[in-house]
Formats: sequence, C-alpha cells, structure tokens
Amino acid sequence: MDDLDKRILTAVQTDLPLAERPFDVLAARLDLPLADLLARVRRMVEAGLIRRMGPVFDSQRLGHRSTLVAARVPTDRLEEVAERVSRPPGVTHNYERRGLYNLWFTLTARSEDALEETLARLRDDTGVAEMHSLPALARYKIRATFDLTGAGEEPPASSGMRGGQSCPPRTEEPLRNTPPRGAQGRAPRTVKPPGEAPVRLSESQQALVRALQDSLPTEAEPFAGVAEAVGWTVAAVLEQVRAWLDAGVVRRFGAIVRHREAGVGAGAMAVFRVDADRIDAAGRALAARADVTHCYRRPPLPDFPYTLYAMVHGDSEAGVHESIQEMAGRIGAEAWDALVSVREFKKTSMRYFLEGDG
Repeated sequence: MDDLDKRILTAVQTDLPLAERPFDVLAARLDLPLADLLARVRRMVEAGLIRRMGPVFDSQRLGHRSTLVAARVPTDRLEEVAERVSRPPGVTHNYERRGLYNLWFTLTARSEDALEETLARLRDDTGVAEMHSLPALARYKIRATFDLTGAGEEPPASSGMRGGQSCPPRTEEPLRNTPPRGAQGRAPRTVKPPGEAPVRLSESQQALVRALQDSLPTEAEPFAGVAEAVGWTVAAVLEQVRAWLDAGVVRRFGAIVRHREAGVGAGAMAVFRVDADRIDAAGRALAARADVTHCYRRPPLPDFPYTLYAMVHGDSEAGVHESIQEMAGRIGAEAWDALVSVREFKKTSMRYFLEGDG
C-alpha cells in the first residue's frame, strides 16, 4: 500500500458515511476523484485487506449471548480439535495462542442455554474436557480499528462510530420497536434505553439485519440492493442504521480490516491479575490506549487467575510484549502474561437471525 491507500483504509474503518452515496462523501473529504477512490477500495477488497464493509452489530443488544472459551489441547491434536471447534457458525474467532491454554475461541448463541449446549457438544465431539467459558463481566472497550497512517493515534469517533465504549452488562427490560409502516418502508423509531438490554426486532428488522451481514458492494449506491431485498427505501434503511448506532445495536459502521495483511503484524492477548477494587480503573486506563482494541473483565480460573483481558496490537512481537509489560506496571498488576497469537484457524463476522439457528 502507498500512503494514500493507508489514508483511505484508515478512513473507511470509522469515517464511511451513512449516506445514499457514501463514497462520494468520502471522496470529497479525502479530495479524491470518486473513480480513484472506488478503484482503490475495490483493490483492497480483492487483496483481502478489507474483510467486510457495513454495520458491526452488538450481540448482546440483539439478544444473543457470547463468551470467550479457553481450551487446553494436546499439542499433537491441536489442528484436529481446532477444525472441529471451528465448525459451529457461532464460533467466529478461533486462535492458537502460546500459554497454558493454547486454543482460544469466541462463541455466540441465541440464548445462555444454547451457548452451554454448543459448548457441551464441542467437549464431547473433541474429547477435550478442559474448555472453560470466560464470559465478559464488564466491557471497557471494543473497537477493532487501526490507524495505518503512522500518526500513532486512534481513529476519531465519527458518524460511523458509537461514542460510548464502556458498557458493563445490564438487565433492563428489552427495547420495544414499532414495526415498519406501509409500503414506503419507513423505518421504525428506535429509542436508546438507559442500559444495554436486548432489543426486540420485528421480522422486517431482522430481515434487514440479515441483508446487512454481507459486505456492502464497492459501488456508488451500495444500499440500493439491500433496500430492494427487504422492501424498504434506501432512506429508511439509512434511518434505521443510524437509529441502531444511537441505541448501540450497531457499534460501528465501516470496514473491517485484516490487520496483519494491512501491516499491523503482531498481536497478543494480555491478561492481568488486578485487585477487584482497582480493576475498573485499570480497565479504563487500558481502554484509553490506541494499541488496545478490546478490554474486558472476566472470571478467573483456578490455574489461570487473571481477571483483566486486553487485545494489544503492534508492529512486532517484541514491541507488543514491551507495551504489555509497561501496561502491567502502570495499572499495578499483581501478575500478567502475554498470550501471543500463533495461528488463526477462523475469523469471521457473526451472522444473526438465520433460519434454523434457534
């Protein structure tokens, strides 16, 4: 990539406008001809730098449950077990990492019972009993965007990014939406509740979620096909996505990049043992860092006593390790470890409201 490619790839992650012709707006912001911008973005998609473009949905707000699973797998069975673990559609990320637990994967399902049932099946199917669910007890940050321009700063939140990043789980009553009205396809009014309770979506809204799960096409009017598929107008689709952004149903609208291919070549899951009375302050401190994309509080295991988790990215493994060591000192961690990502077995976006998914 040249410098202009990096500027574009940084911008489309958080600054892709929610407009009928978003690339026109972005081209004007970047002072580029539309044809040049589209050609460069298409090339990035074809090269695999961009994995997907569109809304990033929040599983909890859609009524789903998710967890991080730590598994201890015999080394000679790792590839076989990883392949079996990757089969369920609810497993979206699956990595080999160095450490006591060497296979880590995320699992999402329509309910807590479905989550536990899937995990029980995976234990039975693989013969690996040590698969431990580590759900998020608090979420301090989830923002997988990368500044590729060399500025060393986090891309600023814009119209495509929800402002709040700190949101511990809540248990308020679900948000009730009014179904779309009439043939004009006017989008329902969505009101942001005080917490992060699940929303209740109409059948038409669920259809829109399904239609938006595929990557938007790199063309002048990318929402036209989505609107036609669900029988809404483009204006109604845009209004709904904006409302979902405001309500936290959509966390971000933009491109999801393959960060290793884009030049962010190293990453590790940092884990820290922090006293309970200091963990929220420590989580907020880590969340403020540009090299941290995710930060959660999770329950400890008897042989893995860490409670604060952060995904840390950088140019080199040595640099990431140095950053994590510095973080541990700043937050006063009693113990810490850096679980380096060795292999990626699966990485995809969750697909919601599919037929037969319960």
